Amino acid sequence: MARFALVLHGHLPYVRAHGMWPFGEETLYEAMAETYLPLLRALERLWQEGVEARFTLGITPILAEQLADARIREGFWAYAQDRLERAQGDYLRYQGTELEKSARHQVGFWELTLDHFHSLSGEILPAFRRAQDRGQVELITSNATHGYSPLLGYDEALWAQIKTGVATHRRHFAQHPTGFWLPEMAYRPRGPWKPPVEGPPEGIRAGVDELLMRAGIRYTFVDAHLVQGGKPLAPYGEASLGPVESGEATLYVHELESGLRVLARNQETALQVWSADYGYPGEGLYREFHRKDPLSGLHHWRVTHRKADLAAKAPYDPEAAFAKAREHAAHFVGLVRRLAQGHPEGVILAPYDAELFGHWWYEGVAWLEEVLRLLVREEGVRAVTAKEAVQGPALRAALPEGSWGRGGDHRVWLNEATRDYWRRVYRAEGAMREAVRRGVLPPKVLQQAMRELLLLEASDWPFLIDTGQAREYAEERYKAHAERFFRLLQGVSPEELKALEEEDNPFPEADPRLYLGL
Repeated sequence: MARFALVLHGHLPYVRAHGMWPFGEETLYEAMAETYLPLLRALERLWQEGVEARFTLGITPILAEQLADARIREGFWAYAQDRLERAQGDYLRYQGTELEKSARHQVGFWELTLDHFHSLSGEILPAFRRAQDRGQVELITSNATHGYSPLLGYDEALWAQIKTGVATHRRHFAQHPTGFWLPEMAYRPRGPWKPPVEGPPEGIRAGVDELLMRAGIRYTFVDAHLVQGGKPLAPYGEASLGPVESGEATLYVHELESGLRVLARNQETALQVWSADYGYPGEGLYREFHRKDPLSGLHHWRVTHRKADLAAKAPYDPEAAFAKAREHAAHFVGLVRRLAQGHPEGVILAPYDAELFGHWWYEGVAWLEEVLRLLVREEGVRAVTAKEAVQGPALRAALPEGSWGRGGDHRVWLNEATRDYWRRVYRAEGAMREAVRRGVLPPKVLQQAMRELLLLEASDWPFLIDTGQAREYAEERYKAHAERFFRLLQGVSPEELKALEEEDNPFPEADPRLYLGL
């Protein structure tokens, strides 16, 4: 029987105590309200219905640290109460108008959000752990701060990202992760490496897969072009899977020389959701993300037409939108069924950013819930976790370097606009290795320096610089973390150290010894 592996990648950079709006803590509060709490409610409904909903959810370590943070919990409560008051104001203003349905829906949504958050005592991660423990969802990890694996300047720097990520996952979810989301699906095999800007030395670098295996990780994901362009070699395992055409390569489990297993993104299911031309989120009945009420900042309009000006957007009808989401879920399951019929032993991997569902595509969690509900009725395909999907025979493969970004390479994160970023990263990584080897600085200073380095390495900063979405914020953030890092190495007072520890406080288990070498 074919297997369908849905994987959601939950990630946001470290925004705690680093601004509020438009870039800062509110971006996290939005994701909590619109993605993570609705996802928990969907899991609970499916559980109560007896639906065996099985999928994989990656919660990056830096996101987990923030969701568990007292400041974030308190800030979210105030944020949600404020949104409820805004919704109530909109309902009074829009009674008797075309926007009344949307305003009433907003009031109900924020009342439900507050009630749900209160019922959890603000503890989102333990709720996902319960879903994990009852077998609904497999939780996986990633690099500590979403560092871009292929471009980090030293193997020790990548090792620190991986090991800190694994330790953080174990602390929050009480299980060692077997799966790992490579940030931006970026992979680099073992081989010669030359730094793109001055800093680290040239030399033979360990493959990303080798370090994952060493950390106890057993599988990861890559984009389709890495397995279609890098042609799989001889079949591996007891059962032969037969010849594989390049277009079918994503439907097979691959195993690298290191032993790490790899699943590749299926293009058809990806385009059906992601495509700007015909993906589901562009449906005219769905809620428009970009148009907001001028007084409340809430959303009361629908997409209407993909190319319609914001002023031409029609009023949002929640009932019609959620009915369309159920219709699209049935269509998607039909697509999965067709793929399964053509490859009855294949694996259909459908990985997406978690925040697409609920945040960017408001009806997305309802769509997801219905997809999982419908899949259990299918006879030729079953929904599985990624850990289940990689079991059995595999094709031995050697993969090229690449990512799921524009062009399939590193150009989004490495370009003329990001060269200063990488210079600072490499300088800090080299200094960290040297400081740990000297062993002169107090342990707490080295720990905080490690936190600042990990935060500096986040792939979010070069990404935001490239897209231009929040370039000034990203530049301010990476320069600040670099400055704090070097200030710590030069020596700080106890008061300065305490202030830095309070502002940048993730990873209590940060272990600078990881930079001593592999």
